[in-house]
Amino acid sequence: MTQGHDDSFEPVRQLWAGRFQGVISTHSHADPGYPFGSLVPYCLDCTGRPVFLFSHLAQHAKNLAVDPRCAFTLAQPVPGDIQQGSRLTCIGDCTPLDPSEAGTLERYLGYFPDGRLYAEQLNFRPYRLAPRRFYYNGGFAAARWLGCERIMRTNALGPDVEATLLRDLLRDHAPRLATLLPRPAVPLRLVGIDPWGLDLGRGDRLRRIPFPEALTDADALAAYLSGLVT
Repeated sequence: MTQGHDDSFEPVRQLWAGRFQGVISTHSHADPGYPFGSLVPYCLDCTGRPVFLFSHLAQHAKNLAVDPRCAFTLAQPVPGDIQQGSRLTCIGDCTPLDPSEAGTLERYLGYFPDGRLYAEQLNFRPYRLAPRRFYYNGGFAAARWLGCERIMRTNALGPDVEATLLRDLLRDHAPRLATLLPRPAVPLRLVGIDPWGLDLGRGDRLRRIPFPEALTDADALAAYLSGLVT
């Protein structure tokens, strides 16, 4: 179960944790007063804040250097009318990551390994969004503002426990997990885990496997994964 959270918003929290791409809207510096939207990949850090990798030449990075206030919008992929799917917009401040937080950059590169070239050779820089609040739209007459405490969650596992669990799960369950993100001839990566889900990577594809309740124990995780794919 979701510790201290309203379970009715669990799908929204899973959207926040597992969409992996969204539109960041910044204040245009070139045309003041107009918003500027960019589609960008992201992952969450251990406190539930989105992390990005931006070129200093990107228009959104130039805009953020002048005004860090922005909006970040995610949409649930659905067939047909997109307005029938869940949409989540976060407003907050997006600023460059402190160079001392190398572990957070490494986490991002685990999700998006192609970004290493950009970070190491092309002067791309990690950024992080500090949410202020959220606006959720779940369909007709189902829109409301939500506080950060309704959406964001800190990963209680900690980096060392997370790394150990990922290593053990890959060793013991790789064939089973590979069926959840099929892509022949491309190695499976387990890129992140928290009490509410497991993030898989394969090449440039990502998928989050949400858990039905909070799981923090290796045996409980193994039992759940054993029954996930037969």
